[in-house]
Amino acid sequence: MTLFLVQIIDQQKEETNTPIAPILGVFVTVLIVSICIYYVLRYLETVYVKYYKQPFYTHFYFKIKKLPSKEKALLEAHDIYRILSDRKKRYFEHRVANFLEKTTFVERDGLAITSYIRMQIAMLAVQMTFGMRNYMLEHLQTIILYPDSFYSVLNRTENYGEFNPHSKALVMSWNQFEKSRSDKHNGIHLGIHELTHVIHYNAIRNSDINSELFYDTFLELEAYLSSEKIRTMIVKSQVLRPYAFTNKFEFIAVLVEVFMETPNRLKEHFPEIYAYVMRMLNFRYFDK
Repeated sequence: MTLFLVQIIDQQKEETNTPIAPILGVFVTVLIVSICIYYVLRYLETVYVKYYKQPFYTHFYFKIKKLPSKEKALLEAHDIYRILSDRKKRYFEHRVANFLEKTTFVERDGLAITSYIRMQIAMLAVQMTFGMRNYMLEHLQTIILYPDSFYSVLNRTENYGEFNPHSKALVMSWNQFEKSRSDKHNGIHLGIHELTHVIHYNAIRNSDINSELFYDTFLELEAYLSSEKIRTMIVKSQVLRPYAFTNKFEFIAVLVEVFMETPNRLKEHFPEIYAYVMRMLNFRYFDK
């Protein structure tokens, strides 16, 4: 009787364990194959970027988000949005909605953050990262807005804008942002400048394909600018304001300001530099 019970128990164990082994085996196999496919595709895309200077693809979404009618009206007045195809307009709207959903806005010194303020900043962020697959920048989670200048604890100076990577926070003066946004021909834009710092830092810290493209192209640009002749031409042209020559981080921030604000001027004076910036951001809408 005891032997019979033992046989029944063993049989039950076999019946219980038998399906698990094949399922586990299939799961492990699928996992290993998926990892291999990922790294093969990643390598192929790196090679593709080397030759074609852009990723395999930029946009892929399971579900497209939409904005409420009030925000959609603001979006339809956006310069870049208006020149996009209908398909890319949906992508742009989706990205703005996602940015608003995942980014925390914090008001300081009595500033009331309205839907208009949030939309202006979100649309600019999406415009600058529209050529990037990973457009939600890992190192930007919070945007802190002051009405005017603010005292920076980090720099111990009065500032209009500052990016704090440790806090993953971008701090800006809204009045200065709006003032620079309203003048589209002077090549100066607080939001573009500070967001470029975020993108640059993100590219240094991350290894996604667009970060690699940004950083590797930036290194190529640095090599191009090592020519004393080129540097002299840039200074004499006054296309970039003097603050650009503070350091390499400020240089690229000012350069992207000019690229976004007065692209034709940059392209006319320095077409090679224009092409480098376009490649860094995978931003090709000015040429369409």
